[in-house]
Amino acid sequence: MRTKLSIAAIALLLVAGGACARIQLGGPDREREMNEVLRTVASGAAPAYAKLDPESAKLWKLTRAFYQERNFAPAWLDKAKPRPQLDALLRAIRAAEHEGLDPEIYNVSMLEVRRDEASKGFLTDKGFDPKEAGALDVWLTYLYMKYASDLADGLSDLARADSAWMIKPEKFDAKQHLEKALLENNVEKSLVELQPRAAEYERLRHVLAQYRDQKAKGGWPAVPVMKLKPGQKSPHVAALAKRLAASADYKGSVPAATTAAVYPSELQEAVRVFQRRHGLTDDAAIGPEVVAALNTSIDRRISQIALNMERWRWLPRELGDRYILVNIPEMRLDVYDGNKVPLSMRVVVGKPDTQTPVFNDEMTYLVFSPYWNVPSSIAEGETLPSVIGDPDFLTRNNMEVLDASEKPVDPAAVDLSEPAAYRFRQRPGTANALGLVKFMFPNQFNVYLHDTPADSLFARAARSFSHGCVRVEDPVALAEYVLHDQPEWDRTRIEEAMHAGEEKAVKLKAPIPVYLGYWTARVRPDNTVQFRKDVYDIDARLATRLVDRLERLRRTGEAAAEATTVEAAGKKLKKK
Repeated sequence: MRTKLSIAAIALLLVAGGACARIQLGGPDREREMNEVLRTVASGAAPAYAKLDPESAKLWKLTRAFYQERNFAPAWLDKAKPRPQLDALLRAIRAAEHEGLDPEIYNVSMLEVRRDEASKGFLTDKGFDPKEAGALDVWLTYLYMKYASDLADGLSDLARADSAWMIKPEKFDAKQHLEKALLENNVEKSLVELQPRAAEYERLRHVLAQYRDQKAKGGWPAVPVMKLKPGQKSPHVAALAKRLAASADYKGSVPAATTAAVYPSELQEAVRVFQRRHGLTDDAAIGPEVVAALNTSIDRRISQIALNMERWRWLPRELGDRYILVNIPEMRLDVYDGNKVPLSMRVVVGKPDTQTPVFNDEMTYLVFSPYWNVPSSIAEGETLPSVIGDPDFLTRNNMEVLDASEKPVDPAAVDLSEPAAYRFRQRPGTANALGLVKFMFPNQFNVYLHDTPADSLFARAARSFSHGCVRVEDPVALAEYVLHDQPEWDRTRIEEAMHAGEEKAVKLKAPIPVYLGYWTARVRPDNTVQFRKDVYDIDARLATRLVDRLERLRRTGEAAAEATTVEAAGKKLKKK
């Protein structure tokens, strides 16, 4: 009773006296002090959290411009109290985990605690300390633009840090996006709409949640080292069935562990499903490669999914009404038309030492019965040595030599001491290295899609054999698709042109975007999850950069938390 009376008495004195500093801060003085700190911070030198890398400096420049253009009016706090927009921002950042991002790199838990504390207050004195509030409002603006930029074009500009990734990014104005979000009062929605719009990204997002649920249930068990073929017996059959049941590849009953059990046909089919999902030969045989894939931990797969979601953020949000996507690690081409995939096929990509570049461009024409103009690197490294060692090499391969004026010359008259003075090309025909048609999207790499006489390569699980160009499994079907709006080019005419022995170019009515991308984790339209080897070590490089970026972001968050304390804000005012 004594405690209640004391509190009541204190409250009465405060109300009656009206002279308490904390109550006064609820009025104009509180707002004035907050705005003074805000102006000092937003017009001053970059705080510690905006000095860690070029991207943070760029975002700070946008933050300063944002406040200058609004005459330093606060965006997230009103009289040092949280506005609804602040709650919307924190909800959006908390949902970053669904995008494969860690909400804590944006200090969301700490901000939620500070918001909750500010919302409690004593009597009418709710809100942040005004000094803290001014600095905090500036940080929240920086944080919105930081998270928006990460969603729009990738975490901390990682795409631009990878020289192997040449897909043109889409320009994004974080300040303009924030201004529009505040004007329309849709902060949370404005961040959600920055997620990649491709159906493949959404499917990866869904699978990420599934794999996290599976991890919560214990993941999947490891299998022992084994060698097992159909028809054999093994003491490890039960362990194999249990492992594949955990990843939903096997739907049958798990046999009891015995000293030796027959490898049943139903389990063999489950192994084949698993092998196809991981780009392995689907022969149901278990060896070191299959065991290694089976024993890849669920944590590793979750990280792989999140990493590949990151790469989708490196693409333009609008890929086109129809487009062609080649996934290099999967060695597969998919044609997208709206929400449908009318055409899909296997491809052969570049060897690790002659990699297919990661880039995008527009297909504008195709060439039937093409000549193959031998690139200088191949001519010097392969063709010339073959000519020197075998005088009949050119004749046997239906090749000719051109001089500097592009005129054919007698191979016997070629001065082999000056190879740069000549150019080799292979005439059209069934033995031509480009096959019978090539699909052109002119680019700096001189890379394109083309047919191939080496059809047997498509039967292999691993198909990285080219010098960089992409060989397609079904060139006739692809030609039919890209020419489908030119009825005169039906299948019969296409095949005739391919076998005419005379080069002919056909222009497309409308360009088709082509993306040569790199994803080691994908989800196909039938919802089968695909994992592939990191054939060019791009995943490994990205993972290293990602660790560095995440550590930098954590340091940024720590610096920001420190910069928005009352003590730090007070020092700013004193310096002024």
